[in-house]
Amino acid sequence: MTDIEKLKSRIIITDENPLITPKHRQIIDALDAEMIDAVHKRQGFRTPTEMRFSVLNDQKFPTNASKYWQAIREQSTFYEQLIWLSFKYRTNEIAIKRLQRDMAEITDEFDLMDAEVTMDQLLYSRQSMKIEARHRVEELIEWSKIKKELVEATDFDTENVDTHQAASYLEILEHRVAALLPGAGQGDVLNAVSQLNTLRRLTGREVKPLHEDVPWIGNLEAVVGKIGGTHKGIQDKRKNGTFVP
Repeated sequence: MTDIEKLKSRIIITDENPLITPKHRQIIDALDAEMIDAVHKRQGFRTPTEMRFSVLNDQKFPTNASKYWQAIREQSTFYEQLIWLSFKYRTNEIAIKRLQRDMAEITDEFDLMDAEVTMDQLLYSRQSMKIEARHRVEELIEWSKIKKELVEATDFDTENVDTHQAASYLEILEHRVAALLPGAGQGDVLNAVSQLNTLRRLTGREVKPLHEDVPWIGNLEAVVGKIGGTHKGIQDKRKNGTFVP
C-alpha cells in the first residue's frame, strides 16, 4: 500500500466537518481502486512517440546527427532534474523523521492535529516524488534507446557536436526558406536567406541571389512598384486639387 492509499481517508474523507458530502463519499469509495490506478498510470512526461515526432521532428532536426545531439541535451537535462529531485526527496525524508520524533512529545491536542496534517503533506510529497522519479528514469531509458537507434542507423561524430551542425543547419534553413510566403516580413526573409547563404559559403556551396531562393520577391517588387506609382499619382492630384475620392 502506497502513502497515497494510506492517506486517502485523512486527506479527503474525514468524519468531522467532511470536505465532501456523504453522497460524494460513496462515489469516491466506489472509485477508490480506479483513482489509485489512474494516479500510477497517468503520463508523467513525454511518451516515446512524442519524443520522436514532437521533439526530434524532421524540420528542426533533419539529420540523425542533429537528432542524436538533441537527445543528448534532453537526456542530460532529465538526469540533472532527477538529481535535484533526489535532494528534495532527502530533505523531505529528514522532515518526516524529525516530525515523527517531535510528535512523540506533543501533548497539546491542536498542536498534535497540526503535526498530523504536516505529516500527511510530507507523506504525500514522498509518494509524488517517487512517481515523478519513476517517470524521469523511464524517459532517461527511452532517450538511451533513441541514441542507440540513431548511432546504429548512421555513421556520424558522437564526440563533437560541431561536426554535424553545418550540414544539419543547411537543411533546416533550406526548409525554412522554402516555406517563406509573400506575407513574410522583410526581416524574416533576409535573416533566413542570409544565414542560408552564409552556410553555403562555409560548406563550399554556391551562394545564390535573393530572387532565386525566394522567387516571389520579383513579383512582389512589381506589385509594390505599381502601388507606389498609384500612391504618387494620388498625392499629385491632391496637390493640384483634381483628386476625387
